[in-house]
Amino acid sequence: MARATALEMLKEQYGFLKRSIASAIRGNLDEALRIATTLRVLVHETAASKPLLKQVVPNYLQITILDIPAAPLSKAGAQRVFYIGVAVQMNSVTGVRPAVDLTNPPPGQKLVVLGSWWNRELLIFTDKGQRFVFTRKQLILTLANKEGGAHVDTSLPPGYEKFVTESPLRFVVSDVPSDTVHLARYAAVQAAAQMCECLERNFPSVTRAAPLVIRVNLGQRM
Repeated sequence: MARATALEMLKEQYGFLKRSIASAIRGNLDEALRIATTLRVLVHETAASKPLLKQVVPNYLQITILDIPAAPLSKAGAQRVFYIGVAVQMNSVTGVRPAVDLTNPPPGQKLVVLGSWWNRELLIFTDKGQRFVFTRKQLILTLANKEGGAHVDTSLPPGYEKFVTESPLRFVVSDVPSDTVHLARYAAVQAAAQMCECLERNFPSVTRAAPLVIRVNLGQRM
């Protein structure tokens, strides 16, 4: 059997993302680990590893993807001391879930280049004068390389457990408090939805035959 082409592999990875999103929005948030591994295959480049998207499009970091960038700071030189760039959906039936519907975009959503999307700061916390910043890339790679997506490592980035896996945020839906929100997993599921839209728009010949359609109402944004 001949080895699959890069476009055929891209179709496989797209299918992985679609199936994992469908499972995650049913409540199986451990799918975020598989999502993170797939996103690593698609986007992450190292000296020894060439991402799949680069094998399809050499300037892959310039293709566009939807994102919700943070509002500009009001003063030049100012720093954010607290920021969460993760959206959630809440209702009395499903509780708190990652928001993945891109058909009803929240205010400010726009197309950005993939390189900017990958390296964007998603979480910022300040504690006792120390600032903890987590980019989308850092969150995805921590899930893939340290939390069990592809590898397990007991050494996590500083502040990750306190602010990301055991988020200080709590939600109350119909007077019922939510469980701890693992912000990296939520970020990964959202990133998967954004990546699927990106692939559908930029590579329609690869993705048009996929049978799975995701329609989840977008809830409130944190």
